[in-house]
Amino acid sequence: MDQELKKLILLQNVDNQIYDIESLAGDLPNRVEKKESSLSDVQSQLEIINEKLDQLEKENRKVAAQIEDSRVQLDKYKEQLFLVKTNKEYDALNHEIDHLKGIVSESEEKSLTTESEIEDQQESKKTNEAEIQELAASLEIDKKNLQGALEDSKGELKELNENRKIIANDINKSFLSKYDQLKEKRGSGVASLNENCCGSCYSTLPPQMVIEIKSNNMMHRCPSCSVFMYFEEQTVEE
Repeated sequence: MDQELKKLILLQNVDNQIYDIESLAGDLPNRVEKKESSLSDVQSQLEIINEKLDQLEKENRKVAAQIEDSRVQLDKYKEQLFLVKTNKEYDALNHEIDHLKGIVSESEEKSLTTESEIEDQQESKKTNEAEIQELAASLEIDKKNLQGALEDSKGELKELNENRKIIANDINKSFLSKYDQLKEKRGSGVASLNENCCGSCYSTLPPQMVIEIKSNNMMHRCPSCSVFMYFEEQTVEE
């Protein structure tokens, strides 16, 4: 038998055993993966919210300080009104007072807007924190269930994965790459001949190809689905 073909068949057999063990956990691996991704997304959103809150609170403190300074200055100008001796000085002070009143009014309006934004962000933060707590708790349960489902076969699964690595490292890189793509797409990268048909997609193969596949002495791939083909009557150990 062609040695690269033999290695691919061995790899497929190991992958089938790994799949059988992992399938015992049902959809738990996918659920765990999806929840971990969702948890990461929500945590990232929370970081953005916290950064926005920090920025808004800094802006609000700055505006509050500006309002306080303007009010202090206003009080000083109002006291000075009683001390001026000319209409020109009186008008100048009134102009400054009106200007400061405008600043205070504008700053107070800005502060109200900022405080409203802070409240919105705080509500979003509470929602995100509750979602994180819920996702984390659910994820922990799924992880424990997954661990329990795989515990009995942990040693066997580890050995199979180690064997897979050894086999894969010994396969021609281009064959291995195509096998992995097929396995990802179709569930298997190698199929046995089914009479004169592909054992994967069941399309009829050309007679000459069937003869060559039965020899198991050369690499052949199904013209329809591209899986590597072999003849099962000749065992891998031969």
